[in-house]
Amino acid sequence: MIFLAGVVGFALALAAHDLAVQALDDDRPLRPFVGICPRCGDSRGWYRLRCKRCGRPIARELSIALGTSFAAAGFINTIGSQWSLLAYGGFLLLSSALLVSDLEAFRIVDRLNLRGSAVLAVSLVLAALADGASQALLRGLLGAAAYFAGALLLWLVVRGQGFGAGDVKLAPQLGLFTTYVSWGTLGWAVFTTALLGGVFGLVMMLVGRAGMKTELPYGPPMILGAWIAIAGAGFLLPG
Repeated sequence: MIFLAGVVGFALALAAHDLAVQALDDDRPLRPFVGICPRCGDSRGWYRLRCKRCGRPIARELSIALGTSFAAAGFINTIGSQWSLLAYGGFLLLSSALLVSDLEAFRIVDRLNLRGSAVLAVSLVLAALADGASQALLRGLLGAAAYFAGALLLWLVVRGQGFGAGDVKLAPQLGLFTTYVSWGTLGWAVFTTALLGGVFGLVMMLVGRAGMKTELPYGPPMILGAWIAIAGAGFLLPG
């Protein structure tokens, strides 16, 4: 079952990559599984390891897909066979797409985030009712509000320098899906995010995409921190 979840996670990541690249162009329709090249926009397909038009190799896509596979396997271990697992699959798809858009253009795309977050919230509410998990749902909603409030406060303190409005809008869905598991999971997500933020900045400088004064996207550390906390809750992290 966990292996199957990993396969599904890999497929979700490929779909998410296409959605992210397409969403950066407001006039472009969203069509998953066409293998969009982020450099030239060509629909190269996923069977090619290099874009025929511009020569860009597939590299980041596979790295994110592997990470998403591990996250999916961790999610099913934590959540188990419940209706809410479907909502967590949707969360993985959306958050993976937002991770890609933030890496590609330093943007948490409202076109994906706002509509997708609303759909995910409704799906989790319905799943919680089906699972009889009203207490977990209430906790998740409180966690969403808490994470949003904390992110908004940080944004006001730093005045948007290094932590943008898109990150504030991202916070509620991360708070919802981490705290639905437990308050401890939200705490671990915040801690892991802070840790990954420093590592992410160092990596971006090493690969030449940032300097000492570059404002780096904070969305990827937030998303990865939530993934690790949710997956880890079923293994090592205390609830």
